[in-house]
Amino acid sequence: MTGTLRSTEPKDLPAVAQFLAGVYKFGPSEFHAATQLLTWKYLHPRASWQGGRSYLLEEGGRIIAHCGICPVNFRLPNGTLVKSLTMTDWGADPSFRGVGKVLFRKLMEMTPTSFIIGGTGPTRHILPNLGFRYIGDAVTYGAWLRPWREFQTRTRTVRSTFRLVHGLTHPARNRRRRSAGWDFDPVNQFDDSLLSILNGTKRPWTFCPRTVSDLNHLLKCPHVKMQGFLLRRNAELVGYFITGNAGWETRLLDLVVDSANTDDWNLAAAMVTMAARLNPDACRIRAQASVPMLSEALAWNGYWRQYKQPIALYDPVNLLGEALPVDFQFFDGDYGY
Repeated sequence: MTGTLRSTEPKDLPAVAQFLAGVYKFGPSEFHAATQLLTWKYLHPRASWQGGRSYLLEEGGRIIAHCGICPVNFRLPNGTLVKSLTMTDWGADPSFRGVGKVLFRKLMEMTPTSFIIGGTGPTRHILPNLGFRYIGDAVTYGAWLRPWREFQTRTRTVRSTFRLVHGLTHPARNRRRRSAGWDFDPVNQFDDSLLSILNGTKRPWTFCPRTVSDLNHLLKCPHVKMQGFLLRRNAELVGYFITGNAGWETRLLDLVVDSANTDDWNLAAAMVTMAARLNPDACRIRAQASVPMLSEALAWNGYWRQYKQPIALYDPVNLLGEALPVDFQFFDGDYGY
């Protein structure tokens, strides 16, 4: 193997940021290579993962490839837990041919399965050669909250007027009358009162379980202002959601309802939309869905399909079997921040 593989240390972050800026052609104000964000993503402790979450290949003390990981578990309908991960901030020095693929393969060995949602053209091209297979799509949805404000806030382009017309004619639906008895409470930190939801078994599809520690780690994101909410139906705790506010846009990072009832998910998504409206700067909300229950709930609330991204899975011994699709949301990667 070309180069020396090791996990990233705090002292490496300025060099990692510079390397990623060069690989991805980030501008001087691009936040993706900010050391504060990289510290949070890769170095802050995660109780659910032991070991590094950012790795380097070096040659003579020089970084020639980098890849980060986001650890994820799958909970199958029969209760089986399968460890997995997805790769982030993957890049390689083009003068060292093939080192990026070498690093990718090494990190794939850390868990029995791996997955990639979307990815660049070159990434999608090599995935089949690495043993990944296409298992479906993750669809990104949007809902208009204040289209006129977005038109005034964002830099004008040839698309601005088309967005305004679409927003004025396709607003997010107001489901206040239908959602009687439902409510949400903002929280700055989640606690063990949520354990019954996190450990719930009422969702009959494969999903990515969370821990209280995982949720609170997301709330500490230094770039996007995260906000947690508890969901209640007739005063009973039935779920939670997390939104992130970035300028004119709000993002739904995670929505969980301990239910397999369509109405419950529809009305939970309505609560998300109502919560987003409380932020006076929010012009639009964006969410990701890969299972019918959430996709249909978003559509019921007036969300429209923005784009879809392929989901590629590496599962060499078929641990997931027929337990597809998997409920992926923005939480399961770094698209939300």
